[in-house]
Amino acid sequence: MISTGSKAIDAMLGGGIRQGMITDIFGESGSGKTQLCFTLSVNCVKEGGQVMFIDTAGTFRPERIVEISGSSSVLEKIAFFRALGTGDQAGVIQKIPELHPQLLILDTLTSLFSSEYSGSARHLALMKHLHDLAISGISSDCAIVVTNMVRNVPVTIVDQAGHNVTQAVLPSQQREYLGRSVSIYSHIKMKFEIVNAEQSSFRAILVQPPGKEPAHFTVSAAGIADYRAVIP
Repeated sequence: MISTGSKAIDAMLGGGIRQGMITDIFGESGSGKTQLCFTLSVNCVKEGGQVMFIDTAGTFRPERIVEISGSSSVLEKIAFFRALGTGDQAGVIQKIPELHPQLLILDTLTSLFSSEYSGSARHLALMKHLHDLAISGISSDCAIVVTNMVRNVPVTIVDQAGHNVTQAVLPSQQREYLGRSVSIYSHIKMKFEIVNAEQSSFRAILVQPPGKEPAHFTVSAAGIADYRAVIP
């Protein structure tokens, strides 16, 4: 297993990020998803592993990797790929048997599919991609971590007269983008939420499988860590 950097999140996951499985991390912008990817990459390399990092949105920051690890040598063990289209994104998956990574990061999963496809074709293309990812992860015993976006969806509760009675009190709720399609092949799902951005306070909620208490974490210069361990 690969440590997230937070003992609370590791405990919630049963020890950390598991190899041979797809772990889906979704949440709003600024909730710590990419910072988790950086921290996982560093921790994997420190344990002697190789990392493949696929960036679809221009979020990869090598200087942040160096800051977390304390050394630029960690970058030598991270194979970086900038995907500009879904063809690039799918093509990188074919390199897994060649590079033998212990961890593959895909940040973010759905952004390119959102721009290139629409309607049912978008779901079908995404599910095929996830199927290929799942097969590759299982056959190579590689831990696969994907990040995803959320969108605000109006909540509708209709009274006996047929009127929506929720808009004034509960105008919308957050749902994972293309969440139903993503869930088909994701083994583990976590939602990241911002508790207090000024205090760098966040929480991780285990969505699949459900049932455990949320884990509180922070983002520091050293990456993801337990909230109370950094802020008294």
